[in-house]
Amino acid sequence: MERFIAVEIQKFRGTMRDLTFDVFLKVSGDHYAHVFSRSTGVDYQRLEKYIFRGVKELYIRENDYEIYKNYSKVTAATVFTDPALTQEKRVSALLNMTEQNLAEIFTRFSVDEQAAQQSRTLVQGYVGLMSSEPQTLAMILKLVSYGNYLYYHAVAVSVFSLLLARALGQFDSKLLEIIGMGGFLHDIGRTQLPQEINESARSFTPEEWKIMRSHPKLGLDMLQDAKKIPDEVRYIVYQHHEQPGGGGYPNALRGPVIYPPARIVSICDSFSALISARPFRKAYSVDEALKIMQGESGKFDKILIQTMRTVFAHRLSEPVTPTGQAA
Repeated sequence: MERFIAVEIQKFRGTMRDLTFDVFLKVSGDHYAHVFSRSTGVDYQRLEKYIFRGVKELYIRENDYEIYKNYSKVTAATVFTDPALTQEKRVSALLNMTEQNLAEIFTRFSVDEQAAQQSRTLVQGYVGLMSSEPQTLAMILKLVSYGNYLYYHAVAVSVFSLLLARALGQFDSKLLEIIGMGGFLHDIGRTQLPQEINESARSFTPEEWKIMRSHPKLGLDMLQDAKKIPDEVRYIVYQHHEQPGGGGYPNALRGPVIYPPARIVSICDSFSALISARPFRKAYSVDEALKIMQGESGKFDKILIQTMRTVFAHRLSEPVTPTGQAA
């Protein structure tokens, strides 16, 4: 009979996704269910769900224990900070940490102090990578576009917002970090929406639109008890669907009343959605996306549109194609 060894489930937090062994969940007695494999790697969302439900241990084959010990010594954080590794491996490690951070937030429907600090660390990591290697942007988008759409969108909007804010030259390093965090967390309220709305491939009914438009307030509520989240990040999360012309939501704010960093995240949110493939259309090219946005009078700040063209037209030549949709 095959023998198994129990491993504390928390040991899989912080590790890299790729596995060279199989992982099991004990169902009852001598019965084990296969949960993670060499081919699929660690599914961070499923891992967080097990932890949230009170699972304490996962199991590996006794013969794989030495392989597991070597695997557990290498964390995403140590890979990211290793200057000897290639930029692609460091980006991959940062995305591993990002996925784990978002899996925790999306599973628990809250942002505690640890998650808030992790989010800040991740944004600082993206800033550092883009500063040292400008071409890292395309690499980040290529790697992240194969994952969960809301994860991809969180990273893309954060990175785009940072680039646009830096190009404007109006923000100090502290506010740049706030803008990056606002972009990273802007859609967390969508984690509390029904799955059929988040994954809909058709136009919303009036009632569904009402539900969708509740996500900025839901996101604000999720951040209320996170003391390490600055108030400015809350403004961004709450206002990222407001429009200068007054046609946005949830409060139909106009012009200068809208927090300027929220305007930056808003335009990057729409840009990310347009250059991403959706169930009912192909991804638009950068030029196509910018032309569409220029034609939507009152929705975006004209200066931001012009700056976006300067920043992104020469950086991204091909659309990225993750699955899913944004609103």
